[in-house]
Amino acid sequence: MKRIVVLGDVIEDIIVISDSHRSSNTDNPAEIHATPGGSGANFAVWLASLGHEVELVSRVAEKDRARLTAYFESKFVISKLEPDSEHETGRIVVLVEGNNRTFFTDRAANQYLTAKNADLNKTDVLYLSGYSVVTLGIERTQQIIDRASSAGVLVAVDPGSSSFLSEFGVSEFLEAITGCDFIFPNEAEYELLAKSVDLESQFPEVIITRGEKGAEVPGYGSVPAREVDVVDPTGAGDAFAAKYLSERLDGAEVLDALAAANDFAAVAVTKPGGQP
Repeated sequence: MKRIVVLGDVIEDIIVISDSHRSSNTDNPAEIHATPGGSGANFAVWLASLGHEVELVSRVAEKDRARLTAYFESKFVISKLEPDSEHETGRIVVLVEGNNRTFFTDRAANQYLTAKNADLNKTDVLYLSGYSVVTLGIERTQQIIDRASSAGVLVAVDPGSSSFLSEFGVSEFLEAITGCDFIFPNEAEYELLAKSVDLESQFPEVIITRGEKGAEVPGYGSVPAREVDVVDPTGAGDAFAAKYLSERLDGAEVLDALAAANDFAAVAVTKPGGQP
């Protein structure tokens, strides 16, 4: 069993699955699910499902803290949730139309994460959600990565969102995550980040997810996507990253880990919601 500390968002997901034929100013039939989510939380729960010790550091509304702590305990995740007395727990509406998703996001309390209670003792990997990097900023993120590196802890980053990257600044984001060992961009995030720097020379392992086109680690190779009936792709990238890191921590070679992660993520898209 490995120990992984996750810094990332906890979000209340409202997932709307539609057939893409929308009419304005009237009712549209849809399948709607409400469930805990958030990139950091999703990753933590998927990784815990693989048998690792996972600690999630996030920030939620004070009134929701006990309920969400109990929820994560039921998923075998140790949660260190900072209580926020002024802001609500984050919420997101995800409109799912086939393989396409549109997000309406209110990060709320997540925007005030301090991560002061992150404990890196006896930790194998520190996992940073890109959303939390944006919240913490360059200096604070670098302090955390330096502390991890000094303790021999590997650092993994999921950039999270091309729109957040653009708003924060690509150069600023790359400066903030300097020194990390794994980076998990999707295709759009990779193209955005690669305009500013040669990612493969800056980070030891760049793992690119390409949806229906599979996944790739430049310099090592690629694997095709598994053909499945997609219900909801929410959380598939988080499941992919969790399985890839789990395999690599257990000693798997890069391409073997990539194939296992691709298969794991394929299962994740066959059900609504971002967690197992």
